[in-house]
Amino acid sequence: MEIGAAMNSGLQGMQRANQQVSQASQEIASASTSGRNDVQQQSNAVANGAQAATETASETSQSVTATNTTDSLVSLNQGQTNLESNTRTVETADEMLGTMIDTSA
Repeated sequence: MEIGAAMNSGLQGMQRANQQVSQASQEIASASTSGRNDVQQQSNAVANGAQAATETASETSQSVTATNTTDSLVSLNQGQTNLESNTRTVETADEMLGTMIDTSA
């Protein structure tokens, strides 16, 4: 494999990992915000006397939010791992290029 191709592959992988981390972060932030909204809606419904229906809807909503948050955290971790791997690829290609320059000089 050419050094330029290895660098390019590593850089593209870093960009994809960065996008994955950004998307997962946004999903986690929005899940946190929606969780606060669910608590406010539950409080309002309890005040209006619809406690039983609200508890069931709230439990379902919290379960979905917890699952989405867990998936987002896993995606965030995968993105971090991918970024680290691609960074090592670029570093290795850089070291090889430096060795080749030193050898030919």
